[in-house]
Amino acid sequence: MNAKRKICQMEKVLKAAVFMAGIVLIGACGSPGDGAKSTPKLVLSPCSLEIEEQREFAELGALCGRYEVWEDRETEKGRRISLNVVVIPALARAKPDPVFMLAGGPGQAATEVPWMRMPWVKKLRRYRDIVLVDQRGTGASNPLDLILPDEKLSFKEMFRTGERDPEVEDLIKSFDADLTKYTTDIAMDDLDEVRDALGYDRINIYGGSYGTRAALVYLRRHEEMVRSLVLDGVAPMEMKIVDAFAEDGERAIGLLLSHCENDQGCGKAFPNLREKLHELISGLEKKPARVQLKHPRTGAPVTVTVHVETIRMTLFSALYDTQRTALIPLAVERAHGGDFSVFGALMEMASGNSEMISTGMQKAVLCNEDLALLDEDAESDESDRSVFSRSHMVSSFNEYCDCFRGAPKLASYFDPVVSDVPALVLSGELDPVTPPRWGEIASKNLKNSRHVVVPGTGHGVSGSGCVSDMIVTHIENASPAEIETECLDKIKRFPVFLTNTGPIATEKR
Repeated sequence: MNAKRKICQMEKVLKAAVFMAGIVLIGACGSPGDGAKSTPKLVLSPCSLEIEEQREFAELGALCGRYEVWEDRETEKGRRISLNVVVIPALARAKPDPVFMLAGGPGQAATEVPWMRMPWVKKLRRYRDIVLVDQRGTGASNPLDLILPDEKLSFKEMFRTGERDPEVEDLIKSFDADLTKYTTDIAMDDLDEVRDALGYDRINIYGGSYGTRAALVYLRRHEEMVRSLVLDGVAPMEMKIVDAFAEDGERAIGLLLSHCENDQGCGKAFPNLREKLHELISGLEKKPARVQLKHPRTGAPVTVTVHVETIRMTLFSALYDTQRTALIPLAVERAHGGDFSVFGALMEMASGNSEMISTGMQKAVLCNEDLALLDEDAESDESDRSVFSRSHMVSSFNEYCDCFRGAPKLASYFDPVVSDVPALVLSGELDPVTPPRWGEIASKNLKNSRHVVVPGTGHGVSGSGCVSDMIVTHIENASPAEIETECLDKIKRFPVFLTNTGPIATEKR
């Protein structure tokens, strides 16, 4: 789909065709939005095969369009932002309530997530439109991208840490945007304006990761428009994003170490792994390691300096995904002996996942919301054996915030969202960033909700086993009580890699 976006180094380690003649108005004369209660104002046209960003949507018979909103919604003066909107029409006569998909990050564009490769989205599309709106600052909605020269995005540069880059500051200053106007609440008012312009009345919302925060903000501001809600990997309002990363990451790495100790194959291949990880972290805190690695793609030798914070952030990123998590024991074992090649591979994987993030938008959200109220020097429960450091996490994300920050949100912005809207709340048992405790907190205030914890799964569970069917059932019926969870017993942790060649399972999956 969209060309991969190059992003600033500070985030590197942390993510046939059907055409219709003429112009199409959603909601008109039996078209995909049939049943909507208002006349649509947003003009959509068949997506083009000639435009790279639209090609995949064109093959789905999707409709594309632009919708302008005020950058400053309060004063309605100054700059206008053109939002990128895509509607993937229902295959049959559409039910009136579509599904709006809210992406993560913050900084990921809804149109750049491969939603239609997900079985549950395909099932929902049978009778409901799928609506994608790039949140302001992402994708093709006035993106706030930090694009650096290729030489600053090399494998070697991934290992640099702790240096503020004046080129990044220059890029930030070059944005054609008021960086204080790209917060979640403003963006969710954009979304509601687009909903109205498309002629839809009530909608269903799926939010993943940061998309859950966005969904909750939309729910609080426009509750009467929400028919049902799916929250996957929940960041409730009570959670100060970044503040709990170290604590939740510590829990996730602890679960992995315990699993390895109790697993015959892992325990035998990597004895005393917990102690080796501690020695690796403490050793690098005292003195960075100067090592030679093979570039994971070219095979060329590269000499780098490995800092402790590089290892910490690589571990934290790997814990998001259970398949990458399966490489951590091998990475620690090898690095403890001086071989950082597996860590290098994990860093390369992390950089690939990050290339679709609009880093400037991410900063605009975090710096003006969660980070604005945090005390960077606050005491934490870290011990000298902690793998992750709260102070480092906060200071790392706080970097360049002085270029973005306006007036902080009032403390009341982070009050719980209380609602009776039917909600399915999903958590991954092994999630390092939005673990089950946050899903439980969100569920308590969503009075008509069901909290489901998916075993053996990390961050984002919609693709795990039978969870796909749960999502479809919930959106079809808007009744969390009807969700059946017995099938979750079949989901197990991905087996640990014992060698470079792959995992050797020690139990049936």
